[in-house]
Amino acid sequence: MSSGQKAGLLTSKEIQEEAARARQLEQRAMERLAEERRKNNDDDDGEETIYRDSSGRKVDPKLAKAEQARQRKLEIERQERKMEWGKGLVQRNEQDRRRRQLEEEAHKPMARYADDVEYNQGLRDEDRWNDPAAGFLTKKSSTSTGKGKQMVRPKYKGGWKPNRFMIPPGYRWDGVDRSNGYEDQFLLQQNSRKSLAAEAHAWSTEDM
Repeated sequence: MSSGQKAGLLTSKEIQEEAARARQLEQRAMERLAEERRKNNDDDDGEETIYRDSSGRKVDPKLAKAEQARQRKLEIERQERKMEWGKGLVQRNEQDRRRRQLEEEAHKPMARYADDVEYNQGLRDEDRWNDPAAGFLTKKSSTSTGKGKQMVRPKYKGGWKPNRFMIPPGYRWDGVDRSNGYEDQFLLQQNSRKSLAAEAHAWSTEDM
C-alpha cells in the first residue's frame, strides 16, 4: 500500500509490529521536524521550498508525514481493538484456560509417572469420537466435566419387517432386504402352527 502498511488479513503479532513501526516513524518525523525548525530559526536567510496542495494552501510535508503516520497508528490500533472485540466468549474462556494450564504446568516436574493421578484423570475425561465403549463403560460425573453429556446411539427411522427376536435394523440400512428368506419361512411356519392349533381347539370345543 502507499502508506507502507501491509494489505490483507493481519495477525495480532503483525498488527503489533505495524503499530510499533508507526510509532517509531512518527517519533523520527517529529525529531527531524524539530531539528529542521531549529536550523531554520538559526538561519533565516536560507530559501525554503514552498509546497501547496490542490487548493493552493501551503503544506508542510514534514507535518503531513507526521499526520499520516499518526493516522496509520490510529488505524492499526483500531484493527487491534476490532480483532480483540471479535473474539467470542468461548474463545476467550479457552484462551484463559490454556494460559492457566500453562502456568500450572510450569510449576510441575518434568517427569510424569504411571501413578500421576491428575494426568490419568485427564485421559479418562477426554472425549474420543471413535471410542465404542464411551456410551456404556465411561461414567463421567457432571462435576468433573462440567456437562452431563451421554452418548446417544442413532436409530433407524422407518418401517421394517419383523423377525424372530424383533431386532431393528441399523441406522445405515437402505431398506433393501438382502436375506435368503429364512426368516419369512420361519415366521410363516410358526403362524401356520398357531393357526392349526387354534382351529383344532375350536373344532374340539364346538359341541360344548
